[in-house]
This record gives sequence, C-alpha cells and structure tokens, in this order.
Amino acid sequence: MSMDDVVSIGANCVLHTRRNGFFLLAEIEVEAGNVDIEEFVFIRISAREATVLINAGVMECTVLNNFDGFNIRDVECVFIVDGEAFAVFDVEVGGMDQAVLVRISLGQARALINRGARRCTLINRRIF
Repeated sequence: MSMDDVVSIGANCVLHTRRNGFFLLAEIEVEAGNVDIEEFVFIRISAREATVLINAGVMECTVLNNFDGFNIRDVECVFIVDGEAFAVFDVEVGGMDQAVLVRISLGQARALINRGARRCTLINRRIF
C-alpha cells in the first residue's frame, strides 16, 4: 500500500464569500486498517491565489441558499467566518466527491453545533 492510497484529497473547491473572502476547501481523507478519517479544511487564500487555482482547474464551490434535497443530519461540518455561516455537505457526483455548501444563519449554525455538528477547520494564513 502506497502513501497515496492512505492519505488523499477528496472534495475540493474555491469559495468566495459575500464579504470578499476567499478560501480553498479541501477534504482530507485517510484510510488504513481501522483508521478512517474525513475532515474538511478551509484555508484562507488571496484573490490572486483564488484566480490562479480556478485557472488551473479547481472548481468554484457550489453554494445554495436552502436545504432542498439535503438531510440536515448529513452535515459534515459548519463553517463560520466573518459573520457568515455555511452547512457543508459531501456529495458524490459521477464517482467524485464534491462539497456543497448551504448558506445558513448564525442561529442555525449555533443550533447545528449544539446538536453535535462539528465546526469546520479554518486555517488563517498570512496573505500578501
């Protein structure tokens, strides 16, 4: 078994929030023996970095305004940044993982977290 078979990137996309923030979303997947980890990570990036990534083929994140077609119990994590909140879902499309984000209110985000939903990991890095 090679390292590529153990750790991989699943769903990934670039998110542009309403308040002009850019983030790279990556789902880290780890599978070996009885270890099975799936974790969504958001990394703050600059507008220039977002443009370069999109031009290189990274898709923009799908962002919806309602839960139609999604079960609230399937939320992978809740992403809260700069007064905005999103419920993150992992969807398989054509055999590929795809992240779908649903805009939610801060109150909905708190309620989901209080019911056991995890907060998404955010990595803030210096942007020049």
